[in-house]
Amino acid sequence: MRCSTLSLLFLLTQDFFPCLQAAGLTVPKASPGRKRQKRDWVIPPIKCPENERGPFPKTLVQIKSNRDKEIRVFYSITGQGADTPPVGVFIIERETGWLKVTRPLDREEISHYTLYSHTVSANGQLVDGPMEIIITVSDQNDNIPQFTQSVFTGSIGEGAKPGTSVMQVTATDADDSVNTYNGVIAYSILQQIPEQPHREMFTINSETGVISVIGTGLDRETAPQYRLTVQAADLQGQGFTASATAVIEVQVKNMSEAPSSSLTIHAVNALTGQPATGLAMHLSRLEGPGLQWMELMKSSANVDGHCPLCLTPGQMKAGTYKLHFDTGAYWQQLGYTSFYPYVEVVFTVTEQTRKLHIPLLISPFSYTTYKGS
Repeated sequence: MRCSTLSLLFLLTQDFFPCLQAAGLTVPKASPGRKRQKRDWVIPPIKCPENERGPFPKTLVQIKSNRDKEIRVFYSITGQGADTPPVGVFIIERETGWLKVTRPLDREEISHYTLYSHTVSANGQLVDGPMEIIITVSDQNDNIPQFTQSVFTGSIGEGAKPGTSVMQVTATDADDSVNTYNGVIAYSILQQIPEQPHREMFTINSETGVISVIGTGLDRETAPQYRLTVQAADLQGQGFTASATAVIEVQVKNMSEAPSSSLTIHAVNALTGQPATGLAMHLSRLEGPGLQWMELMKSSANVDGHCPLCLTPGQMKAGTYKLHFDTGAYWQQLGYTSFYPYVEVVFTVTEQTRKLHIPLLISPFSYTTYKGS
């Protein structure tokens, strides 16, 4: 796609207001005896596509003063992309006023440039005042959607009714989503593992990324966990694609029916004072002659901030344990940058215990934990 050429004629005489002759706009003369009021001429933004191929420089518009019929006029430009960084993106022919672009543009780097044109006579005297020129960079679909994390975690109670929300996945696209569909993302589910009791147990809102239950028969005994492959596609689902994994843990409907665990964990978001729902956690124990970490289980915080575990009192024998919390992914999903990519709480059990409680209070830049009971 090539930049279109538009001829701009500056009419700055005392009898005429500026007009754009190429568009067929005219302004009548001021009536005799009437005091002429000064008016500003706002030039519509000049559009130029990003990622254009050469050769460069390419012609954009011609800036022309009507005084060039009377005296010799010289043109210059100032502003971002001219004499301020990035310098030299735009140049102007000193004698003709043709404005040109010298290199490919990148909308994701700079979406528009504001320039000012100046005209002077041969002896350096100002002919016309500075005129603002805005060059808007038109978007191309040159960016692939990016999920905010590779693995999303959530939980749902067994027997949940169709329509119950489970979790939300999110993706971003650097392309324009306001004036074009280049950055408008549509979500879909590509695969569900396992395909029990139905192949389509879940659905996803194509616009928001919210995953909900659509099938009946969620049973922890049959399928304690589901792994969904989700897709984000720009151009409202017709463009570039990216995929991620959504892990859904099926919890017992009545927690009083769940086996009593010797370890309980509660995670709280310090920014909101609410449970850190969706925070993924892995529990490991130091074992073997080589003292290697062996993962016992993994879970994620439910709507109450608790991480459901199925550890019987006999499993919490004496030894060293580690809780690994994926705090970086949790904060990224909420739109924050975390100082800690993860938080690990290592603790020692000196004797077989019947009950141990570990709370975790997190923010993007700190965390607090202690031994509870």
